[in-house]
Amino acid sequence: MRPFIRQSIFSKLLVSFLLLSIIPLMLAGWFVLTNSESTLDEKLNRETTNVLDQKLKTLSFFIADVGRMGDAIAADPNVTSYLGAATAAQGQAFLPEIDRMLAAAKAIRPENVGMTLIGDNGLVHAYGYAPRLQGAASADFAWLPPADQLAQPYMISMAHERTYSQAEPDELVFSYLERIGGQTGGTSAGAAGTLVIDFKLEVLRDLLKNIFLLGDIYNDYASGVIVTDQAGQMLYPYAAGSFAPEDFERMREHYFLIQRYDGTTDWHFTAYFLKSELYKPIYKVRQAAFTIALISVAFCLLASLLLSNVIAKPITALRRMMRQVGRGDFDVRYQGKSSDEIGALGHGFNTMVGRIQDLMGQVYDEQEQKRRAEITAMQSQINPHFLYNTLESINSLARKSKQTEISRMIVLLGRLLRMSIGSFDDMIPLDKEIAYLRNYLEIHALRMKEGFRYDIRLADGMERLYTIKWILQPVIENAVIHGLGAEQRGGAIDIRGWCEGEDVYIRVTDQGAGMAEDAAMKLSDDLEHRALELTKHHGKVGLFNVQSRIRLHFGAPYGIRIEPAAEGFSVLFRLPRRERP
Repeated sequence: MRPFIRQSIFSKLLVSFLLLSIIPLMLAGWFVLTNSESTLDEKLNRETTNVLDQKLKTLSFFIADVGRMGDAIAADPNVTSYLGAATAAQGQAFLPEIDRMLAAAKAIRPENVGMTLIGDNGLVHAYGYAPRLQGAASADFAWLPPADQLAQPYMISMAHERTYSQAEPDELVFSYLERIGGQTGGTSAGAAGTLVIDFKLEVLRDLLKNIFLLGDIYNDYASGVIVTDQAGQMLYPYAAGSFAPEDFERMREHYFLIQRYDGTTDWHFTAYFLKSELYKPIYKVRQAAFTIALISVAFCLLASLLLSNVIAKPITALRRMMRQVGRGDFDVRYQGKSSDEIGALGHGFNTMVGRIQDLMGQVYDEQEQKRRAEITAMQSQINPHFLYNTLESINSLARKSKQTEISRMIVLLGRLLRMSIGSFDDMIPLDKEIAYLRNYLEIHALRMKEGFRYDIRLADGMERLYTIKWILQPVIENAVIHGLGAEQRGGAIDIRGWCEGEDVYIRVTDQGAGMAEDAAMKLSDDLEHRALELTKHHGKVGLFNVQSRIRLHFGAPYGIRIEPAAEGFSVLFRLPRRERP
């Protein structure tokens, strides 16, 4: 960015004009391409979803037909008797009737390649195919889920080999499974077993044929559908082992995918489209737009060169004159006669140069006044030292005259002055604020006829916290002068400090004359809503000054408020907990 900023106005204008011509073309092309892709994607998604829904509905009808077969078989009493037989010889008596019933049931869906009854008693009866052994071995049905995992009323198995078939042991099939008798998920009650109805994977091809009707994108490589079972085994368009989620992610690099899940079969259906074929018309539009953009850019380049030169020439002249002014030549003036923005800029330049000449004279005068103010400030630093020395001299005379009270007051006054003038920090530790307060209270205690008592107690660790300096003294001054008064005998001032969470509280209470209720309410309202106004424009100090300073430093939640007291007057401070200035 910095190299561009350092370029001449001509270069900037040229680049700006080029960008203004190129960016709209690029945005228009991007919009057309994106909108076309989005529209095509939406249409493809909608039509493919409709077709998939139709095929899933066809598949649901197929499963419903097989379910009726299973229900008819499960309801036959001969099947129940066979599954409850104690021995193969006892079960043999029911097979003729069972075979007749199975032949009738097969007519519902004749494309099945065999039905098998597997009893929990170990009996196995095959119909529609020749078993590998006389009564298939239980190991041939190892793929079968445990009885307690068979879903009610039925479930569709994952693809498996028919090892129990003598003629086609390596053939891949999927099976309809139904639990007969007993209780799924618990111990069998009476006769119980499992019905297995096998179907070849070609059944899926018949159900899903003619699934796409989208023009010439019709071969298996360019578009198609993939069906996988719950274990990820590919069932359609051909058996090719497992198809993991990462395989689909790799396909997304080159294919547009639409996926659906069928809860009836627990199968996943994924429609895919080759992007290069799908977006081929859009790519042609993009190529045409690119050619048009190149021609437009060449035209805009010539126009930008002309416009940049017309605009940059007077600006370059102004730049040259500004350099002359920078070297101290304030007599230079812009001579252009145009009334456009650049002409207005030139006339403004002339006005600016004239004003600079006037301001330079003003700056010279201000610098002279500043120099004099600094000399005055340095001289004023001598005054506090003179005042300290004078107080020390008065204190020495008081001690010589054995005026101990006067000497004590002078010492305390000197400490107050050193504390007030010796620190220019806005924030001070509470221990310094309390030390200042003690000196102030001692002076007033000596001033009053019989003095007064005061008690200061802070929670452990509070003295290390920071606050605005000199905020307690004005409140104490009100308590001493307006509360206790010069003529009151005795009296007390109580100061308590504690912490609550992130806030610090200090309460100042006196046992003086107190304040009328209506006056106290007006004072509370003024403190809450008019403290800053009364401090700035009405010369109010004391409580209003303290409230304004706290609010300006810490915000509205903090400050002071008047509290009702049994006697006297009470003021509560609320301050933020600050462990550093």
